[in-house]
Amino acid sequence: MAQTTTTETGETGQDMLRRLRAEPFNRNTEKRLESHPYLKSAEMGTLTPEQRQALAQEQYFIQISDAISFASLAGHSGFVPSSLKDATTPDPVRTPAEGSGDVDLFQFLLGGEIYAFSLLLDYAKRFGLDEASLSSYRTSAAAQAYPSYWARLAISGNRAAGAAACAVNFPAWGKMCRRLCEALGNTDNICYGYADTEDEGLAFVKFFSTPIERLDEMAAAIIEEEGASYEDLLEPVRLLQEYEVMFWDAVFEPNTK
Repeated sequence: MAQTTTTETGETGQDMLRRLRAEPFNRNTEKRLESHPYLKSAEMGTLTPEQRQALAQEQYFIQISDAISFASLAGHSGFVPSSLKDATTPDPVRTPAEGSGDVDLFQFLLGGEIYAFSLLLDYAKRFGLDEASLSSYRTSAAAQAYPSYWARLAISGNRAAGAAACAVNFPAWGKMCRRLCEALGNTDNICYGYADTEDEGLAFVKFFSTPIERLDEMAAAIIEEEGASYEDLLEPVRLLQEYEVMFWDAVFEPNTK
């Protein structure tokens, strides 16, 4: 059994994560995502090629930025690639927080971003987009607010808030990807051109639809190691959940200028 510690208020990291998920802002975010028009359109078979492309185009920049942010939070300040195509995950430099297993959460997430990058490029190929095309896309400020805030957390070295945000936000992102994968791979929606949900072209969204094992344990261990209070976590998590909604709003109404 993983060892846990408590704060001055007697709360464990897991207690704080449960409180964050029960906050009105998080419940509101979940409702907004559940009924988001991007998913509704995907499920009805009316999502346009431009809207599907926008997911890849915005995510191209988000993945690179998030990988750099996660690398910084994992202790790799020199990891600043312009592309993840040929990037390799640097060896760990931090000792994992007690109770989180054998890997630091942000080291783990960094590896995931690098792995998923090739899947993103495969997703984009279905639209005739190569990396050069993706890198020249004129991004949306609303979509890029999410990685920009991660960069802010990384610059400040706020590992506790980052860990809490992962535990609350990543399941929300995962649910969106799972429903999107099911909608695009639905054999009734032949307009999208995918054989089924196992189609190689959907490997990117399928990868992120898979829950991260022991995410809460890894996140809680960092929160406790950093000695963070609940108030330290509340605002960063709220903002990232807001930025999650803004991302989906932006790809639903993509920048076509």
